[in-house]
Amino acid sequence: MSPDSGAAVGTRVTVDAPPELAGWAGAATAIHAIQQMPMPVTLRLHVDGHGVITIDLAFNAYEWSRSLSDFSLTPDSVRVETEPGNPDTPSIDLPGRPLDPLLYAIGWRAFGDEPAPWLVDGHRYRLRRWPSLSELAIGLDEVRMIAMLGNAFATADELAAAAQIPPSDARRLVNALSVAGILRRTATAPALDAEAGSRGGAPASTGLFARLRKKWGR
Repeated sequence: MSPDSGAAVGTRVTVDAPPELAGWAGAATAIHAIQQMPMPVTLRLHVDGHGVITIDLAFNAYEWSRSLSDFSLTPDSVRVETEPGNPDTPSIDLPGRPLDPLLYAIGWRAFGDEPAPWLVDGHRYRLRRWPSLSELAIGLDEVRMIAMLGNAFATADELAAAAQIPPSDARRLVNALSVAGILRRTATAPALDAEAGSRGGAPASTGLFARLRKKWGR
């Protein structure tokens, strides 16, 4: 099965990731695949030594007995369990915990310095909506890049040039936002103006940067 697909088997949904995608990479690939499905699916991530994370994508929430400060950088294994959900009935006690910080943390660590396998070379990406990341320690470079992606489409390399950071950091950010499911893409948007980004962006972007810093306490 393709990592971007799922198939119902009886009452169970299976989402297969390539065998070389272990740890957070396999979890991120499964999350991305399920985000493309029309039916609701509940995920349970069995993280070695860190318990079970239950994710309800339909209700944008999760539950876990641990804090995100305990998030394992390189778990020995992450086993993905899935089952069909009900669009009218949450699989966890709501409100649960907001999903953006968890998916961002998974996406940031899933593929190291390489782009996620579903990202298309040459396509540019932009935010669908602003992420809610108040539970995470977000650096100023990340805040700047998120503000840029709120205003314009960009590749990871263009984002890195505009923010004057290593391309690997920009790739991790794009991966993180993609796993969070909040990016749209295009093959036709013009390149991001790196010179404007290095000056802090246009006035609208500068204002967004300031508001994001205030929102996340940076």
